[in-house]
Amino acid sequence: MTQPPTQPPGGQYMPNGRPRPGASASAPGSPSFQSQPRFIDYGNPRAYDTSVRPASGLTAARFAPAHIQRPDQAQPQSAWSTQTRRAQEVSQQAAKMPAINIGVWITVVVLAFALLFVLGWFFLEFVLTASSSPAWWPVTAFLALLSLVVISLVMVLADRWDPQPLPLLFIAVFWGAAIAAFSSYWLNTLNSLLVYLVTGSEAAVAFSGPVISAPLVEETTKGLGLLLLMLLARRYFNGPLDGLIYGALIGGGFAFTENIIYYSRILEEAGAGFMLILVLMRGVGNIFGHAIYTALTGIIVGFVVRKWGSIMGFLVFIPALIPGMLFHAGWNFFSVMGGGVLMTLIMFGGQALLSLVWLISIGLLIWDESRLTRIRLGDYANQGWLTHEEVDMLATWTGRREGKRWAAQLGAKPVMKRFIRESADLASIRQRLLADGANPKVVGIERNLLGRLTANRQELLSHAR
Repeated sequence: MTQPPTQPPGGQYMPNGRPRPGASASAPGSPSFQSQPRFIDYGNPRAYDTSVRPASGLTAARFAPAHIQRPDQAQPQSAWSTQTRRAQEVSQQAAKMPAINIGVWITVVVLAFALLFVLGWFFLEFVLTASSSPAWWPVTAFLALLSLVVISLVMVLADRWDPQPLPLLFIAVFWGAAIAAFSSYWLNTLNSLLVYLVTGSEAAVAFSGPVISAPLVEETTKGLGLLLLMLLARRYFNGPLDGLIYGALIGGGFAFTENIIYYSRILEEAGAGFMLILVLMRGVGNIFGHAIYTALTGIIVGFVVRKWGSIMGFLVFIPALIPGMLFHAGWNFFSVMGGGVLMTLIMFGGQALLSLVWLISIGLLIWDESRLTRIRLGDYANQGWLTHEEVDMLATWTGRREGKRWAAQLGAKPVMKRFIRESADLASIRQRLLADGANPKVVGIERNLLGRLTANRQELLSHAR
């Protein structure tokens, strides 16, 4: 990489020393005119090695280098514009860029109404059965909402590298809070009745309900939300980080409704003081419980989807539930057996350790996602769609910051942000083609994104001139 001169001539260099997009081809660092793009080995993560299943979607025809003039014939062009001819046919043939489809929006609306119904149901139940003032129910809902807000903020931070569409995040929360919570409520109640009818023992009900029924039922109903998201928007379910984010939001939504039920019950049975103790135990000490359990399922499904494709992602669903079920059952087991100081310390100490490991794993998955983005964009750079300097800018935190800072000086920061976002989407699509093969729909999305890549670059160039 060329170092910038002491006084950059003509403003041709970015602050990091790389040529500005408008720099002339004769400037130091500009790509030379050649028949083949420069090749750099970006490596391949062993965990996602799909070399035995090459994506035929990355066709030779699409990436065949276009004719480039000899250096003595070439007119001065920008470092970026020399690459755009390679995408002209793709951009001309591309269909309309697919957005979030109408089915996703319909699902958001249906689940939102379902959540209103569920909350109305439990409010009406509280009003009709409790002796406490109905005004206490909104208090319990607010306290439960605080935990959901914390979980959501953590997921917003985790989702910064390649943000998921907001409607899908709403689906995750609404599914957990409405469908999973309400169906689990009735299925657990039914299981408890069956156990009592068979055994006639309240002790058996008190043990089997939390330790056996709840983990099996609740993790399954929450996990089905992950499958729904894969069906509705497979394009945005591309790996373990996506699975973690969706799973955690489903679990957070579930915990929101469940906490309302528990807080309102203990308020009625033991008063406001004991309710606050329970808030500290569930809303602080075990705030990430359900989020972690479902996130584990999402991580496993996401990893399998990234490496082996969509079909295997659905097939692995049942085994993927097991880790979350086991951790859930363990927490409930110690809750049922609790009562002593030692047992309480074991419970919350173990949960704190699990939460710490989970938070660390989020950081590792973000790093893994950024690394894979760089590798997959490197595939395109090696075929001439991007420069290798652009890969550094689009696929590293430092490069993104420098690129946005430079674009802000030109009044083009929104364009740069879109360039970064759609490039990350392109990297995800490339990985999906490697895992699933050349599905015509996905190949079409890839073509559109390549066209968008060219359009974003040209728009930045128009600001740089």
